[in-house]
Amino acid sequence: MPTSQPLLPPEVGPSVFETVANALFENRLLDIVYRNAAGRTVEASVMPLGLAQQGPRLYLVWRFDGYDNERNLALHRIAKITASTLTFEYPKDFDLARYDADGRFGYGDGEKVRLTFRIDKEAGFHLTESPLSKDQSVVEHENCYEISATVGDSVMLEW
Repeated sequence: MPTSQPLLPPEVGPSVFETVANALFENRLLDIVYRNAAGRTVEASVMPLGLAQQGPRLYLVWRFDGYDNERNLALHRIAKITASTLTFEYPKDFDLARYDADGRFGYGDGEKVRLTFRIDKEAGFHLTESPLSKDQSVVEHENCYEISATVGDSVMLEW
């Protein structure tokens, strides 16, 4: 059961998924034309590092060749894509699971923050069953829980 309003997946352009999947398998650079959420169009050559699904959307994790910071983009916003004949060495320091664990799909940059807050017992009970982090601690008070946890600092956290 979804934890938010169910959404239909956005339409991914013809051959985009296949081109991305093949480039990931073969470590080929991708030449893309991308239209961001603000409507700005960008052309770039990128190193595809991983593919992730967040709800109904698919995201490509990538780097600019020669850089060491990863970014992600929504597959459905790729207006044009071509797999290059050029290959690249997959970065030994990149791990998609770690990228996700660092909160990067929550629109953050991997920075961690320590939170401490109080929440009404009824509203916060689910946090006693599904913690925010492995280091979460819960102190039960008469009408609330006091919760402390280290989490990724992100826009999703602010939401």
